[in-house]
Amino acid sequence: MIRPALSALLTTLLALSLSACGFHLRDALLLPPDLGPLRVAARNPDSMLVLALEQSLARAGATLATDDAAATLNVVGERWGNTPISVDQFGRSQEFTLRYAVIFNLRRADGSDLVPQQAIELSRDYISVPTSSAGTEGEREILARELRREMVASILRRIDAVARLAQAPVATPAQTPVAAP
Repeated sequence: MIRPALSALLTTLLALSLSACGFHLRDALLLPPDLGPLRVAARNPDSMLVLALEQSLARAGATLATDDAAATLNVVGERWGNTPISVDQFGRSQEFTLRYAVIFNLRRADGSDLVPQQAIELSRDYISVPTSSAGTEGEREILARELRREMVASILRRIDAVARLAQAPVATPAQTPVAAP
């Protein structure tokens, strides 16, 4: 008898605390309503990034197309970099920064820019013990997958931001009274 009442009380307190802290679920990805069919173009159409973008756009409700008459999310460039950031007393690298940069744009079917060309760069640090290379490549591959997933999310957020901005009502400046001379 006490357990159900306590459970209900705890559930209510949890719901109230979540609403009080400002937590809310992220809205679904919003694509521009006038976008129409969309294709993802890149130098390497079979890259992991292109495939992930196509999957995410399809989940968001985009109609994927293969013809040139569709709107185009163009992945202009994709670059990986691995930079050492610390060395041991023997000059061997111990800590690295893995960088991932993508340049992209989104054009409507008529060729006008919806999202102008821009670059996104993400990076993560990782440790590689020079005396024991076991697990180093595995850690780097895990970081690469995470960075790719974050890159897809970042590109989609940029598209979402443009779509929401286009749908926002245009605010008119308030009329200021003019004093009579």
